[in-house]
Amino acid sequence: MGFFAAIGRGWEMSKLSMSVVKKDPELLVYMIISGVMSLACLIGMSMPQTLEMAWAVNPDGSFTSAYLGFVFLAYMVLSIIVVFWNCAIIANANIRLTGGDPKFADGLNAAFKRLPVIIVWGIVAGTVGLLLKFLEGAARSSDHPAAAAMASVIHIIGGLAWWVMTFFMIPHLILEGKSVGDALKASKTTFFDTWGENIVSGLGISLVAFLFAIPILGLSIGLIIVAGPLGYVVAAVLFGLLITWVNTAEQVAVAALFRYAKDKKMPQIYQDQGMTVYTFGEAQTV
Repeated sequence: MGFFAAIGRGWEMSKLSMSVVKKDPELLVYMIISGVMSLACLIGMSMPQTLEMAWAVNPDGSFTSAYLGFVFLAYMVLSIIVVFWNCAIIANANIRLTGGDPKFADGLNAAFKRLPVIIVWGIVAGTVGLLLKFLEGAARSSDHPAAAAMASVIHIIGGLAWWVMTFFMIPHLILEGKSVGDALKASKTTFFDTWGENIVSGLGISLVAFLFAIPILGLSIGLIIVAGPLGYVVAAVLFGLLITWVNTAEQVAVAALFRYAKDKKMPQIYQDQGMTVYTFGEAQTV
């Protein structure tokens, strides 16, 4: 496949993800619930530190072992929350992409059916995420340039490798019912089958988000100047909605790319629009 063919196919997939979000706004509700639950988890995680509770913070300002254990458990819960709602989004998006009309409960039911596996994967993903954050922190705080550079390189390479290996993890878990180990192997294979589209569809969504962010930023600055604190609230809401929409579109893009990798043809929603052939980056209409 040529480079420009991959670019074209990836862009088509990014447009598809946005059209699915428009057709199924309940996907945004999933992401909003995920965001609220995640925020509550983060607040709960930080409160003992913020309030300097005796069981969490030592007199010298360091953290107690009990608090570090609490943070680890809270981070695992946070990871499980994110995985659960992403599974719900992809399950619903898959119904739409295969010609169905998903209901709000469909994604929830699919996620709850796979809850034990979601918990396992959430813990694995959360643990790896913590390790990557530790490496990032080590790179920033080290007084030795060589050690800092090594930690930074390991963090970047490790993060990239993990992204590649897990890009299609959730579709394999929720749509094909695979175990964590089998899904991890299959995810890597599927990624390399569609690597150009994975990258470009993400760039396409990011570009659209950037274009929306510019006027929102301008409006927010104006509101802050005119309305003061109220402007900050409006700005937070607007950017929160934008982030919610972008994150939802990204998950739908994963589902769309997964369907293409499995079916080797356009998803049903595009076939309904007249695009019936989609091979090597060339979308043909009838």
